[in-house]
Amino acid sequence: TEIYTLSLHDALPIWQSASNYLKSGKLDKAVEAINTCVQDASTSRDAKSWMLRGHIYLEIYDSKIDAFKALDADPVPKALESYKNAVSFDPKKEYYDEIFAKVNWMSDQYYNKAVDNYNNKDFKSAMENFGRSADVLEIVNFKDTTSLLNAAACATLADEKESAIVYYKKLINANYKTANLFVSMSDTYRQLNDSANALAAVRQGQKEFPADNRLFLAETNIYLTFNDTEKALKNLRQALVQDPENYTVAFALGTIHDNIANDNTKPAEVRSEAFNSAVEAYKNSLKIKPDYFDGCYNLGALYVNKAAGKLDEANNLPVDATEKYEKLTGEANELLGLALPYLEKASELQPADLNTLFSLKQIYTRTHQNDKAKMIQEKINEIQK
Repeated sequence: TEIYTLSLHDALPIWQSASNYLKSGKLDKAVEAINTCVQDASTSRDAKSWMLRGHIYLEIYDSKIDAFKALDADPVPKALESYKNAVSFDPKKEYYDEIFAKVNWMSDQYYNKAVDNYNNKDFKSAMENFGRSADVLEIVNFKDTTSLLNAAACATLADEKESAIVYYKKLINANYKTANLFVSMSDTYRQLNDSANALAAVRQGQKEFPADNRLFLAETNIYLTFNDTEKALKNLRQALVQDPENYTVAFALGTIHDNIANDNTKPAEVRSEAFNSAVEAYKNSLKIKPDYFDGCYNLGALYVNKAAGKLDEANNLPVDATEKYEKLTGEANELLGLALPYLEKASELQPADLNTLFSLKQIYTRTHQNDKAKMIQEKINEIQK
């Protein structure tokens, strides 16, 4: 009987020579052997072959030898493509752990670069490298929400709104869902003047977190941005019912009514009603938080603006309209008197706020409190100096 023998070369897997070259550090021969291997019909769908190709190109990337560095100007994409193919051709996950270790190492390289970029305030590069860190781990079906969150944050800092949206969507697809994420995504769409998607993001968030007030406020911001005042007011009232101790919601209600009260295109009756509603809302915000500067300042300014309107009207009267003049100026002085305690409180809370000081000086001068007006002017001079 004739005996047939196989040479050692014939018995070895086709990728073995590439593996041997890699182990011995002969990267030039390794890359040539492995590329021949993956182009061979018998091994073009072989997970081991593709994994080795990934290892070889990563070694080229990490090599300190110029001759090996010169083998490929951009070896990382080839390494990652190889690992991606290896995973797809390895349904039993025979090589998963080995591939994961390599991919995780590459992810760390990108992450560390991103941190350096961030520390140097190069937010766009930080965004890109955090994004790459997450993308690399996607090869092994691992969702890196930390890198994605960092990428989204850096996109915002870099004013890369479209990119921020991409990262928000990736986070949602990775099942990372928080009310704040939906608020941020909605707000980014709003800044892009995309009202439909801004509302869609809020609606999606409300479905996940129906009781979270931040989503109602995000929805309100959309309505305000796109001039749907009635819906904004409805939302804020609903939010205040759900959270009656939220002074910022009460304040926001006040600002909307305040804007209507100061809108000269509105009928006098509408403006008067809005003025009363603004007063009520601002007072409510201060009832909840008495040391709230914005509430104090806005309520004081609301009275001052109303007084200024009456003084303008009085000054435009005919010379002989004495009775009407005295009535209007009396009402203006009464309004300034109502403004005074709120503006004084605001100045106590933020002593260096110039707008408050200018308003106080105006009231003191108007009401002949000259010593106080002088004292305020000295404060203004000191701050401006």
